[in-house]
Parts: sequence; C-alpha cells; structure tokens
Amino acid sequence: MSLHRRLFSACILATVIFTASVSVSLAETKESYLTLDSDGSQSFASLVQQAEDLVKESIAREFQENPALTEVTIIITADRRRQRVPVLRSRVSRHDWQKDARIEQWTRYFADAQLLLGFRDGNISPRNSGSSQVINVPAPSRATSRENDPGFRDD
Repeated sequence: MSLHRRLFSACILATVIFTASVSVSLAETKESYLTLDSDGSQSFASLVQQAEDLVKESIAREFQENPALTEVTIIITADRRRQRVPVLRSRVSRHDWQKDARIEQWTRYFADAQLLLGFRDGNISPRNSGSSQVINVPAPSRATSRENDPGFRDD
C-alpha cells in the first residue's frame, strides 16, 4: 500500500509542477523604452503629462495588438540638452488594465528627473525670465560637510 501511495503522490506532484511550468511559459510580458524630446520652452509638468499620455497609448496598443501579452512595462526617458533621464515607469497586467486604465496607479515617477533634466525654480529658465538674480551662498567647509554626511566615519 505504501508503494501505491508514493507513486500516487509522485504523479500528483509531477502534474502540479508541469501545470505550473506550462502556465508560466504561456505568460508573455513586454518591456519597452521610449524617449521624449523636450524643448527648452516646455515645463516639467507638461513633459510628465506628455509622458503619461504616451504610456497610456502605448499600453493600450500593446494589449490590443498582442492578445497573448499578459503584462506590459514601459519606461519613458526624456532627452533635454543631450541629457537623457528616466521620467516614469509603468507596469501593468492585462487584467488590471481592463479593470482600471488610469495610468497613475500603475506608474512610478522618478523624482530626481526634474533636477537632472535642468528644470529649476518653477520651470522658468533664465533666458525666459526678464532678469535673473544670482544669490551667493557660502559653501560649507569640506571637513564640515563630510562630518554631516550620514556615511562619514572617523576611525
């Protein structure tokens, strides 16, 4: 009897493993990278809105064109003054997209993109503003700035 139970258990285990591997192999995901060119007059907010619109269109198109696709990831980078920086990444399954196509909940926004792309002071560039004012703030001494660094160790 115990031999029959072991064979039966082995068959069930083999069936479960086979079924799991087949379902995983049938799942199809796609990752895409898209780049937006940013001109100097565009604000960061309008760049993010443009990126969200592009992601939404791209996800809808990917799911429509490929019925076997189960998940889509799209990363949008922005190119401004030859600086290319990721702005957002959206990852969504077909099931979740069909339930709710609002892009914000499936998207991660990269907070440092605004600074890295050179958007500062409310997105007003010095040549667009009537006058620019430079305020000189003394930089901390090198020793002081090192000691305030959380990773500083003085062994």
